[in-house]
Formats: sequence, C-alpha cells, structure tokens
Amino acid sequence: MLLKKILAKVSDKKQISSAELFKFGALAGILEVVYIVLVAVFMLLAQSFFPDNSNSIIIGITSFLIVFVFSALVSGLIMLGLPLYFAIQNKFKEALIVLASSAFSLIAILVIMILGKIFIY
Repeated sequence: MLLKKILAKVSDKKQISSAELFKFGALAGILEVVYIVLVAVFMLLAQSFFPDNSNSIIIGITSFLIVFVFSALVSGLIMLGLPLYFAIQNKFKEALIVLASSAFSLIAILVIMILGKIFIY
C-alpha cells in the first residue's frame, strides 16, 4: 500500500516537492534501522543453533556470510533503490536529496541512540 503511494507520486512526470523527497529519504532511513535491528535480533537468536564445537564452524561461517550478502542486497535496495530510480530518469537533484536525507536520518538515529546510551545508563 505504502509502496504503491510512493511509486504513484514518483512515476508522475511533474516535479516532486523537496518536502516529499525528504519524507521518502527519512522513511528509507527508518526502514533501514528497523531492518538492521531485525537482522541483529536474528543473529543473536541464531547463535543458539550452532554449537561451539569445531565440526560446525564451516556451517556457522557460511551461514553468516549468506546472511551478510543477503543483508547487503536488502540494505542496498532500501537505501539506493529510489535514488537509482531517479538517476535513471535523469532527475539527479531528486536522487541526491533522497540519498542525503536517508543518510542524515541514519546518522540522526545513531546519534540519538548513542546519547540515549550515555545519559540513560
């Protein structure tokens, strides 16, 4: 539903407002953080699946690398999908605005988490 709304606004030939572009970038940053948290929880839970004996170390390393590569694919799609779409349409200004606002939202969330860790604990 949300993806349909985004694609409907983006696919129009008219100019998209900067506020809308910032919203798309912030949404991408928030989705990326949610995905990172989900992968971190999965990796913590997956530790219990692999015992610490030396027989399963190859399976553990291989599983980690598969999750790592898949995670890079999904993260690239979340963060670079819309800017790439704009760049293909020769809308480089819009692509840079979305990419910059995505990066800014990631940095802002990281700073909030670090400050929360410092002042709460």
